[in-house]
Amino acid sequence: MAAEPELMTAELERLRTRPLDRSDNPRRTAQLKYDLATRAIEGEQLPQWQREITASGRICYCIDANVGIVWITKVVLRHPRETG
Repeated sequence: MAAEPELMTAELERLRTRPLDRSDNPRRTAQLKYDLATRAIEGEQLPQWQREITASGRICYCIDANVGIVWITKVVLRHPRETG
């Protein structure tokens, strides 16, 4: 298994080039639900996604397709309790 720095580099590149691509493992990327499904960023409600980067590590992010920006909202090395 790759070390965390290499995983993060690969994940950041994936988010930069194909943030909604789930083809490598559909169960590792999902839009969050309920109160976490969207997040206000710069006055706009954006869909919030979660990507599993390790067995318990997660990246949460929002995609603003209108301007082509991916906002990283949270990175944790353990499973975030609030996402269930």
